[in-house]
Amino acid sequence: MVETFSNLVYSVPARMKLNADDCADVFQATFLALNRGMDRIENAVALPKWLAVTASREAVRLKRVNARSGGDASFDDLDLDSLVASEDQSVEHAVEQALDVEAIRAGLARLPARCRDLLELMFRDEEPTYQEISAKLDIPLGAIGPTRSRCLQKLRKILAQRAFFADNVYPGDQNEAPKRI
Repeated sequence: MVETFSNLVYSVPARMKLNADDCADVFQATFLALNRGMDRIENAVALPKWLAVTASREAVRLKRVNARSGGDASFDDLDLDSLVASEDQSVEHAVEQALDVEAIRAGLARLPARCRDLLELMFRDEEPTYQEISAKLDIPLGAIGPTRSRCLQKLRKILAQRAFFADNVYPGDQNEAPKRI
């Protein structure tokens, strides 16, 4: 569970602009709370939201502690319920995004190694040039684009089998998955 939901839990304090050490503290406190309260979680579908809300509350608590120790009382005046309520919509978005990312990672894992390597390389933050891709993966320059298209189509089929696009079918075209990737 830690591996599956780590991005979700880390995203909450990061969105609240906590530093890396504080994000790690929120992460640890959230999963510790999960460990302690596992028997109270009856519905596995509710787990991502529970984790996000728990991380949000822990981040707010930590921000208050930091504000008090730093002499900045402005954050201390904020109402916890108001902060959590304002975060609720962004928490929902973070949960959906983390689940989408996990589904895409699982889909990538089911691709042939050549496709997986190509897609992972092409969609990094520091996007390599076609020359770098060609050299690294031993693919001719002219074949990179068509190979990428075939690999994306394979990934779309895998994701469609897992109902990834179920909520996002284009109106008027119930058979085609959207070009979300």
